[in-house]
Amino acid sequence: MTRRPATDRPLFRPADILADRIGTAVRHRTADSRLGRAMGTGEVIYLVAPAGHPNYGDELIARTWLRHLARVRPNATVVLDCHSPGTATTLLRDAHPNMLVVDTLWQLTNHAAGAEPQAPWEWVASAALDTGLAPRVTAGVDLLHSATTIHLLGGGYLNTVWPHHVSLFVAAAAVARRSGARLAATGQGLVPALQGRAWAALTESFAAFDIVDVRDSASSEVLDGAVAARHSGDDAWLALHRPRPPLYRETDPPAEHGVVLCLQSDLTEKFAGPRSTGVEALADFVRTTLDAWDVPGSAVTVIEGIPGHDNEVPFLLGPRLTGATVLNFRDVWLGGLPAGHRHTWISTRFHPHLMAAAAGDPGVAVVAMPGYYSTKHRSLIDAGSDWSVVDSGMSVPDRPSGHGFDAIARERAVSAKLATAVEIYPVPPVLAHRI
Repeated sequence: MTRRPATDRPLFRPADILADRIGTAVRHRTADSRLGRAMGTGEVIYLVAPAGHPNYGDELIARTWLRHLARVRPNATVVLDCHSPGTATTLLRDAHPNMLVVDTLWQLTNHAAGAEPQAPWEWVASAALDTGLAPRVTAGVDLLHSATTIHLLGGGYLNTVWPHHVSLFVAAAAVARRSGARLAATGQGLVPALQGRAWAALTESFAAFDIVDVRDSASSEVLDGAVAARHSGDDAWLALHRPRPPLYRETDPPAEHGVVLCLQSDLTEKFAGPRSTGVEALADFVRTTLDAWDVPGSAVTVIEGIPGHDNEVPFLLGPRLTGATVLNFRDVWLGGLPAGHRHTWISTRFHPHLMAAAAGDPGVAVVAMPGYYSTKHRSLIDAGSDWSVVDSGMSVPDRPSGHGFDAIARERAVSAKLATAVEIYPVPPVLAHRI
């Protein structure tokens, strides 16, 4: 018999191809034969996150949890399942001594978004239980089933902006129901909320979770009691518990009385100014604001949250930023944010708002995309940030003179997130110094 070359075999198969095999096919090992038993301690912590783009906030959250686990679970095998494992490995390689980086659930999720658009989560959940549907990721699915804990890290990726990501949660729930793994989701931003069948699938999957944690009151409200969720804020707050460098730059601060800009070009289509929309309107708004505040280009520092995306608006500003200091993503990741020097921030990005305000800096949060970023930035205002929030480029805000978060508000936010971390990963009293 002539065999097809292995390279021609499909990576993914529709569920109906294997329908007649259901019940007779060899399934995954049970929890008693997990791969983790052969890996040392037997504990396999499986993290799912949108890491590796890179995006400052997503990478910060992933690094924060990995470093926390390096303290409280140093001997566990920690698997990070993300969409870009190569870049994530490079950025996070030192965060935990026993880390593996894969893209199993993300491969399945991204495939199903195009191949099964009506209900992609159904196929992904099936593929996570039956390796015959995705034969080339069998090893990755086996590793997923070896997990003693499956933990979906926080961020703003579970909503109508990226609706197919519901598949990650439905598949994790399906696996945990079979394997008995402890299941947690933390710091989730659910607004703008999914609708219809996708929302029903998500809330049904949440029933299998031991812990569901959201980062803002709007996300709590949309759950409306359907899920017993806690609200402990964004996962990045955990970075400020026993902080390790490089969170903030200790040398080469921006010019005295300077302004720090973090301005995106993605998701700005609906940002409106008096003469234009999108990135042009955002550039006009920043130019007008710098002029009104009488800030020379030499007193400006430009930072990147996402490489490339955060260069377009500064490029449009052109000569207005002559003499400015530019910190690209690599500079920020390796050297920290230029925060804690009492400079004024203008940021469309959420996590620079959180981290700079936590360092005591004043600022203006610019809502690039109504509904999505407005919820994110206002969640920080609710938590105690005294930053101004502007929803359009129609008028120039006064230069703020506050102090970001005061010490009490900051400690409250950090403590709330730490309590969630301890509930997921408890430590015996004799090892409490590790927390």
